[in-house]
Amino acid sequence: GAIGMLMADEAQFVQNFLTVIGLLFSILAGNAYSALYEQQEAIYFALFQEVSEAKSLLEQTTLVCQGRPFYQAALHYIRLYVKRDLRQLDVPPAQLLSSKPMDDPLESIMYITSVGVPSVVYETVKNLRQARGYRLGAMQRKFPALGIGLLYLLAMIELLAFPLLGAGSAGSA
Repeated sequence: GAIGMLMADEAQFVQNFLTVIGLLFSILAGNAYSALYEQQEAIYFALFQEVSEAKSLLEQTTLVCQGRPFYQAALHYIRLYVKRDLRQLDVPPAQLLSSKPMDDPLESIMYITSVGVPSVVYETVKNLRQARGYRLGAMQRKFPALGIGLLYLLAMIELLAFPLLGAGSAGSA
């Protein structure tokens, strides 16, 4: 049957086919690793930048707004931002971006601090929104699911054919 065919395969078609499959697997695995590593690095840097801006916003809100009547509301909105946005790593970025402006805690902070408060808080909220955009952009899928599926398929072909090639070459020795 199959072992006899492998033994009689003078042109080594099956072996060459599996060599090509192995080469394709190696190239695709290398590209996948590179793309996923770069994405992980971009997420790390974006999160660091966003957390730094959020910390700066908290410090500035405490220093500038402490004696004002909306201070507690500003702290509440910062808490909401951390809970609903910054810590939601399992929610797709497009879903977070599509929220209404009235549901956005950063928008609420900008609204309550837009009049009568030094512009440093407003500027920090603007920088924080930009950092959030970088984070959400970094979290979007860069490597297609089809590529991962193809990696699994190539690995399965390679693993399933290995015993056949071993049996075919053992019979010819």
